[in-house]
Amino acid sequence: MKKKILVIDDDEAMRWLIKKMLEKDYIVDVFSNVAHALKHMNQFGHPDVIVTDIHLPVIDGKDFLTNLKTNGLYSGIPVIVISSFRDDKTKNYCLEAGADEYIVKPFNPEKLIELLNNLITNKRKENSLIN
Repeated sequence: MKKKILVIDDDEAMRWLIKKMLEKDYIVDVFSNVAHALKHMNQFGHPDVIVTDIHLPVIDGKDFLTNLKTNGLYSGIPVIVISSFRDDKTKNYCLEAGADEYIVKPFNPEKLIELLNNLITNKRKENSLIN
């Protein structure tokens, strides 16, 4: 069964690119903002991994990340942040707020797929230890 990836990015071209890269191996839902993504998650269940930009409209990606990781319903969902910010301060903030990985745009598609596979495998191992 294909794993579900939820992508949040305000850049339509980036959403399309990520969806096209991943849709062969994953079910990919894309959203332009956090509010729509949360509504989708509440209606259709949690994704296996969230891929998000950090600079987003309405609810900033940093706030989303902090709220996501402190909310018991969503705290176990792995998150990959994809950002154009190259500075260590932003990267460290995202990782400390709960991001599992941080990738700088432009990025290598194979790297994203590798990270997704690793996060899904690690999540599966954690779940088997719990059960």
